[in-house]
Amino acid sequence: MERNSGRREVRRQDVREERRTRDNLYYIEGSTVHYAEPQRRKAEEPVKKKRPRNYTHPKAAAKAESSLYFDRGYAVVLIIAALIMIASLGVMVKLQNTVDDRKREIGYKESSLSSLKTDNDAFEESLAEKYSLDHIYDVATKQLGMVYSRAGQILHYDKANEDYVKQMHDVPEAN
Repeated sequence: MERNSGRREVRRQDVREERRTRDNLYYIEGSTVHYAEPQRRKAEEPVKKKRPRNYTHPKAAAKAESSLYFDRGYAVVLIIAALIMIASLGVMVKLQNTVDDRKREIGYKESSLSSLKTDNDAFEESLAEKYSLDHIYDVATKQLGMVYSRAGQILHYDKANEDYVKQMHDVPEAN
């Protein structure tokens, strides 16, 4: 019998074993199931810290209290600074408008210059086609009676100033 009593004790230990599920904690003792509720902790109250008492000098307290308010000098400086800022803003806007106007004017003049260059190039082309060197030679020799110079007709003079030559006497006839 002793053997059986040992087995019963082992079974009781097995039966008393705690079994856990997701939500509940329970254990079985014999044919009864006992549920154990978890102990809930009380919310701890925050510990209030005692602030050290500030001991200030009466003059320092009066100065700190007076610094909280605007005084006239500070207000005047603040107003002057605001007026300077507004004036500089106005000047900046005016200068920006001037720059924009000049950019527009430069664009207009560039487009005008481009069209004038195109017209000038077209005019030069028409002149080059109208008056060729052959045409000029024909007009000079046939209509105006001009001839090429012969050898010995060209006289060369030494000049002191390279800018111009001043004629003081008649040019002698070439032989």
